[in-house]
Amino acid sequence: MILAGMRSLLNMLLTKSLALFFLLFPSLAIAGRERIDPVQVEIIHDEIFASFELKEGFNRKIEKEIHDGIEKDFYYYVLLNKKHENWFDEEVVAKTIRYTVKYDTLKKIYTVRRQDERATAEQVFDRVEDMRAFVSEKRRFPMAARSHLEPGHRYFLRVKAQMKASHVPLYLDRFLFFIPFLELDTPWAQSRSIYAETAQ
Repeated sequence: MILAGMRSLLNMLLTKSLALFFLLFPSLAIAGRERIDPVQVEIIHDEIFASFELKEGFNRKIEKEIHDGIEKDFYYYVLLNKKHENWFDEEVVAKTIRYTVKYDTLKKIYTVRRQDERATAEQVFDRVEDMRAFVSEKRRFPMAARSHLEPGHRYFLRVKAQMKASHVPLYLDRFLFFIPFLELDTPWAQSRSIYAETAQ
């Protein structure tokens, strides 16, 4: 009886928490307009490069919170996949790029920290347009050496972007730990295929 009562209480709390969650964060319940487009793959001097752009990644709410001094973390997930005709595609290389945006309300400047597995660097911007372009556009990001490509196979890139919520209320964090609290979550975008034999 006690166990059944506890389960009933937990179910009720979970239901109410879900309702409150979608009431407080309606933008997370509905897919936004943000997307990655286009995605391009190039091979230059025996290395594979990825280029892509985040479209409409900065809405009014995000920019307002940045101007209020709240840090925002943008994540780009970039996958190099090998195409299989009659089986699942194979992930060959996976990279993550992280941009942390912080606005200094006194100096009125944007500091952007860019981090991947190779290096961490910071850049400062005076104008929001320049900061937005720097975070949104990625040109010729090094993915892997051409030696990762096996002759006779097709390869393509997949890219998506996410931005996690700055904070989550404690009561929601306890009951909704299984729900990703994202302020931005694009669909996966895919490049054209490249053939290993044409890259030699």
